[in-house]
Amino acid sequence: MKSSREVYHLETETMYQKVQKVLKRNRIRLSLLIFTIFISKNIVDQVQPHDIFDFRDAWGPAGMLLVLAGVGLRSWAAGIIHKSESLATIGPYSLTRHPLYIGSLLMAIGFCTVIGDVNNFLVIFAVAVIFYVPKIHREETRLFDTFGEEWTIYKNHTSIFYPKTYPALRAHWSFSQWLRHREYYALCTCLIVLALLKLLHEYPISEIISLIK
Repeated sequence: MKSSREVYHLETETMYQKVQKVLKRNRIRLSLLIFTIFISKNIVDQVQPHDIFDFRDAWGPAGMLLVLAGVGLRSWAAGIIHKSESLATIGPYSLTRHPLYIGSLLMAIGFCTVIGDVNNFLVIFAVAVIFYVPKIHREETRLFDTFGEEWTIYKNHTSIFYPKTYPALRAHWSFSQWLRHREYYALCTCLIVLALLKLLHEYPISEIISLIK
C-alpha cells in the first residue's frame, strides 16, 4: 500500500505530465495568443510602431530585416527537412540544429523591435523558456533515439543557436517540401503584420479615435 507521500508524488507527477502534454500540443496556438494579446495591448495603449521604411530611424528597418530573415531561415529549412525520414544536416541545419525555431525567434524579436515596447521582449523570452526550451530537449532526445550515433556526431559539430563552423551551405531546396510544411502561413502572417504595423505608424490609434469623434 502506497504512503500518502508517494500518492501525492504520483498525483503531482501525473498533473505535471498533463500540463506538459497540453503545452506541447498547443504551444503554437498559445504563443500566437499571447503575442496577439500583447500587440492588442500596445494598440490600446497607443504605442506607435517605428516606420519600417524610414532608414533615419534604424529600429523600424532593423526589425523588418529580422522578421524577413526569420521567414527566410524557416523557409530555407522547410524546403530541406524530411521529418522522421532522415536526419537533416545540410543547408541551415549545418549552422544550427533548430533553424525553424531560430527563425521563429528572429521573427518575434523583429516584430518587438518594430513595435518598440521593451515589455514585449520580456514576453518573448518567457514564451521561449516555457514552451520551446522543453520542446527542444524532447526533440533532441527523440532524434538521439531515432538516429543514434549519426545524431551524436552531428550534435558535436553544431549548436542550438549559433554556428560552430561555416561549412558549404549548398543543399537541394524543394518547393513542394516548403508547401508540404505550410510555411506560406508564416510568410503571409508576417507580411500582414508588417503591413498592419506600417499602417499603425502612419495612422496612430489616437488620430483614428479623434477622427471617429
